[in-house]
Amino acid sequence: MVSIPKFGPIFGQAMGILDILLDRSSKGNNERFSLNKFSAKLNDANSIDGLWQPSRFCVKILPGLNASKKIRDNVENMTFLCSSAALPGVQIITSDHRRQNMGTFDRRPFGVQVTDIPLTFMLDQRGTIQDLFRSWTNDIINYSYNKGEHGMDNSGKGLFEVGYKEDYACEIEIYCLDVRQKNIITYHLYEAFPMQIGDVTAAWSETDSFGVLPVQFTFRTYDIKIEEIGSEDTPSKARDATDTDEVKSIQPIKTGLGTQTGGSATTGIGGRPIKLPDHQSGLG
Repeated sequence: MVSIPKFGPIFGQAMGILDILLDRSSKGNNERFSLNKFSAKLNDANSIDGLWQPSRFCVKILPGLNASKKIRDNVENMTFLCSSAALPGVQIITSDHRRQNMGTFDRRPFGVQVTDIPLTFMLDQRGTIQDLFRSWTNDIINYSYNKGEHGMDNSGKGLFEVGYKEDYACEIEIYCLDVRQKNIITYHLYEAFPMQIGDVTAAWSETDSFGVLPVQFTFRTYDIKIEEIGSEDTPSKARDATDTDEVKSIQPIKTGLGTQTGGSATTGIGGRPIKLPDHQSGLG
């Protein structure tokens, strides 16, 4: 005898899902998921104000006080030619611990490690980017053989001799922009330097693309500053992401470009104005 399937439970389950989507709960609107409420929450200007698009960003490299002249002169080029970046993350380092020396393992934190980030730069026809990062990495470790086995570079380092970190370390700021081209979040990386320069693919078939240079940056730690967006009459204030009740005052920082204070600047791409944090002005 062939059994006929019962569609009652399946139909009831489908109607229950439909009630959730259409917010047709008999127990009240607050107990069911509503697409209208979900959409309104995402577009609420006082809280979320929409979703961030990863294509809206800008990267600025701040050379140290002892950086070479070539790095300082090409800060603007690096900003304009940086086509992609990654926002840094963090990893809590733990060790396995067994309570009373038996049972399951319990992880205990003992350190922290930030993740390296890749930056991709578009290549220009004058070879500025290749020459810049070649010089930068050579400041870290002299691997140039044009002076021979026992020759010295311009800074006095011998072949494969390591330089001082204060001579090649920099600071990096990654600006996340909203649809109005205003800065909303700033990632500030400390003691950063290029750790790996990737290879560049050259092929006769690549007639409709541009050359790019992937660069892996490492750094010591980073901060996140969130821009508090107010009304047009009230200037925005930058606060640290770790703050809870009060806004910290941002002091001017000294970089290879000198002390930089509040103001506004443009991304350089289309000349669109953006709002930068109070402690930083200009992009070049």
